[in-house]
Amino acid sequence: MERSDAGHQPLSWPTLLFIVGTTVAAAFWPLYAYHHGVTLGEILLALVYFVGGGLSITVGYHRLIAHRSYECRPWLKALLLVTGSATWQGSALEWAADHVRHHGYTDTPKDPYNIKQGFWYAHVGWLFRRQPERPIAEFLASDALLVWQHRTYIPLAVLTSFVVPFLVAGWGGLFLAGVVRIVIGHHVTWFVNSWAHYGRSRPYDPDISAADSWLLAFFTFGEGFHNFHHAFPQDYRNGVTAWSFDPSKWIIHGLSWVGVTYDLKRISPVKQWQRRVQTAIGDAAPGAASLSRVRATRAALEQQLERTRVRLERMIERGHELDLSNPQARQELREWAARLMQDRVDRLGRSARRKLEHVRDLVESLEAYQSLLEKLHAAEHGWDAQPA
Repeated sequence: MERSDAGHQPLSWPTLLFIVGTTVAAAFWPLYAYHHGVTLGEILLALVYFVGGGLSITVGYHRLIAHRSYECRPWLKALLLVTGSATWQGSALEWAADHVRHHGYTDTPKDPYNIKQGFWYAHVGWLFRRQPERPIAEFLASDALLVWQHRTYIPLAVLTSFVVPFLVAGWGGLFLAGVVRIVIGHHVTWFVNSWAHYGRSRPYDPDISAADSWLLAFFTFGEGFHNFHHAFPQDYRNGVTAWSFDPSKWIIHGLSWVGVTYDLKRISPVKQWQRRVQTAIGDAAPGAASLSRVRATRAALEQQLERTRVRLERMIERGHELDLSNPQARQELREWAARLMQDRVDRLGRSARRKLEHVRDLVESLEAYQSLLEKLHAAEHGWDAQPA
């Protein structure tokens, strides 16, 4: 078991006492509720705080600030910083600095929440020790809003998480929307550091502990697709497929329609599949498990190729007349789209140009998928003859 840099550091008593104190206080809430009851207003306030605080971490602290996977209007960033203070997970400046280190040194002693020191350590134990150092990247230190929130963090946290719930819903609101909600929110976030590094689904990078989990994604506002995230941390999405449960992705994308968020960074489907195929055939010791992985990847890629072919046929008027499995037909279609864009650049509207660009991109995707399938077939046929 590797020992982290924080292993010999003294205890962080303020953090330790706050976590223990809120946990003990939350444990007494059922007794309080038994004697004093629970109102609908208290429950609704707690839900609003839980969802708002959780999204401020995933949409704000994580994807906006730590990874810069998109940009947004200053007022939204300020809102995310204020609501993020109510989660009691530290200032965004410190949170992002730790997370940048986590991605830079995953599964090594320099990883702040190194899973190789055990589930409990990655979950919460690392917080009980003072950090030996917390280097702040320039892009964090130069952000005026981050510096402001960092300097005013404690007053902001007390005001948003304790004072406001008390003023809105009295002692019951303070208890449920304040203390109990903080404890639950802590563990939901901490599960991304612990549980998300214990799974077995690693389709994009099998060499790191980060794993994908649909179940965890449900509780963490989409953060459960952790292997994809570690493979492509610059992507604003964690659940990259259309059916993946990722509310944070939906909110960021939805706000882009009205110009509140912009410069959303995405990894193209082709690059994603290139990584998955590389992972599937990268085993130096072929066997039954490797062959099964190749076959599963091939089946999934064949479905992706068929979906892409159908989308392309729908975008072109004579799609039913084309045999898009024919390389010559794909080449002619690509040349047609490129020629049309070049010859009619002044007469084509923005919508038409985007459509032609989409046609060209889909054709190139089909070519790439076909090439990747050939690699998978070659690996499958080569390994199939070997003993398991």
